Amino acid sequence: MATVDVEAQEMSTPTKTSSTTAPRGGAGSPSTARRDGRARFVVGYLAVAAVLPYLVLKLMWISGSTVGIAETSPLDAAVVQGGNLVTVAMELFAVAIILAFTHSWGLRAPAWLVLVPTWIGMGLLAPFLITGPVVAVFVTTEPSSVGDGSLAPWVGPLVYLGFGAQAVGITISFVLYARARWGRELTGRLSDRPSGPSRPALLPVTWGIVALLTVVSASRLLWSLGATWGLTPQLVESRGAVERLADATSALFAIGAVMGLLMLVRRRPGRERAWVPVVLAWVGGGATLSSGAYSLVLLLTRLAGPAASVPTAGVVPFVDLVQVVAGTATAVAGAVLLAELRPIRR
Repeated sequence: MATVDVEAQEMSTPTKTSSTTAPRGGAGSPSTARRDGRARFVVGYLAVAAVLPYLVLKLMWISGSTVGIAETSPLDAAVVQGGNLVTVAMELFAVAIILAFTHSWGLRAPAWLVLVPTWIGMGLLAPFLITGPVVAVFVTTEPSSVGDGSLAPWVGPLVYLGFGAQAVGITISFVLYARARWGRELTGRLSDRPSGPSRPALLPVTWGIVALLTVVSASRLLWSLGATWGLTPQLVESRGAVERLADATSALFAIGAVMGLLMLVRRRPGRERAWVPVVLAWVGGGATLSSGAYSLVLLLTRLAGPAASVPTAGVVPFVDLVQVVAGTATAVAGAVLLAELRPIRR
């Protein structure tokens, strides 16, 4: 009990870092600081709780349990075990990041150490806010299992709803953390921000990124509407409502990245608050990169397996590669623009 009291006091007491280098969005009163600290504490541990069901299930599988496994997977056992180990490591890392959002010591951590994994993690989880509930309903009502057919029907709803809960929890935790650490940089209107020295050089680069993101959004949108351009007959036959929704979601995030990046570079519309384009570019770019990288990793894993076969995916891997390049470029351009966002004097 004493530990909880000490921790709560830590969260509610502004540190030197949070009061000087990490202003709380202009709301610097002690009562506001204590309220924000308590909110970060509560939301952070709720987000950790959302991670636990998936994490526990994976740990059980690694230890040899067959809970939730209906039959042996057709995939190589070493590949399955390796995938379980990687996903457990990712979940444990997510817990560490959430704790950084939750406790005052996270405000003193190097910005890149917090932002890079958060950007990738939120990019992986953000699509589940849209696809998760739909997939959960689909696998609950359909007689077939999820994935490669080796898992019990209840695993799908648990995993996808769990990912959705993680996405919500991590997002809220990060918003509270960003408000505490960079509140003044993200407030105010775009017209209040002077153009940085990198803007002339970033303009042509930005249009190149926009062109790549347009390819991604157009391809994914066409596939979501039922077009078969660039798809093999095997893919066309295997695609259903879930796959089309995933494509529509990818197109949506790519469009969001375009809007956010253009708003940041052009400083228009000037009346818009700075955090709006930052959120669009942040979430859109992260989701574009992460979903493309995830698909490519699955493809490479399949090729590296003992039963490797030439995939029949049409142009999908090329679109995935464009997503990785465009998402990475968005991150680099966004980092430069964020570095030039100076706090507005009050």
